[in-house]
Amino acid sequence: MEKIRVAIVGWGNVGRFCKKALESSPDMQLVGIVRRPESIGKDTSELAGLQVVSDIETLDKVDVALVSIPSREAPDKVKELILKGIATVDSFDVHDQILATKQALNPLAISHKTVSIFGAGWDPGTDSAIRAILKVISPIGQTTTTFGGTTGGRSMGHTAAVKAIPGVKDAVSLTLPNGAGRHKRQVYIELEPGADFEKITDQIRQDPYFIHDATDVVAVENVKRFDTMNHGGRLERLTPDIQQTYTIEGINPLMTANVMVASARAAYRAKELGQYGAFTFIERPIIDFLPGEFEEKLEGY
Repeated sequence: MEKIRVAIVGWGNVGRFCKKALESSPDMQLVGIVRRPESIGKDTSELAGLQVVSDIETLDKVDVALVSIPSREAPDKVKELILKGIATVDSFDVHDQILATKQALNPLAISHKTVSIFGAGWDPGTDSAIRAILKVISPIGQTTTTFGGTTGGRSMGHTAAVKAIPGVKDAVSLTLPNGAGRHKRQVYIELEPGADFEKITDQIRQDPYFIHDATDVVAVENVKRFDTMNHGGRLERLTPDIQQTYTIEGINPLMTANVMVASARAAYRAKELGQYGAFTFIERPIIDFLPGEFEEKLEGY
């Protein structure tokens, strides 16, 4: 069986877990890591034996690129890869920009005869599929999604947004349940010397990631003691006749990476079939995300 040749674009937490997920996927081969030029030569022990480049075109035959960079940077990188005819997967997590992103990427992917599956993490992504299934079982009703798990969780998108603010040395953003699908954001930041805490706090609260939720910002000497890799969510669709609940909790970047690697299969399959375009997770057949032969995929159906 010919293996799907995969490159990882970006080497943060998600990229590292994508590497682990690929290593346990017998139908895939990791052909290289794409990093910024200034990062080449770093993390050599983690990347031993792998080709690390700053230009994906120097890698030999990439079928699918896993774009594991901050969400706000992802659409531009995906466009760049689509123009090269490379299929892509990313975990873009800005929910209210999903439709606009699809509309921008879809004609580009079609014209360059490739496939992009975006917003393919656990939320959006697999949780989106669960929300669709809840609607199928109970067409009338309202689905409530509450993030944070039982004790609160680290949001990668929110954390990256805070880290990008000038004057922030390091940061972590935790999501806490606040009842009935509402959330609180607890943000811990380390400041650069001379940084204006009040100005940075205002920037955080006005950022689209935070503007809809109660947000507390705390300056600390070291954010590591507040950090966690865990996150989770609870989806509920309750009516007098049908009660549905789905929960997920675990290591955030691991869950995201597993979905992205599974999505690489679906992207590869779609491109093989000539079904070009940009797709959200729920637009592709779920069976295409699973490894193995047809009979194996139906096991336990």
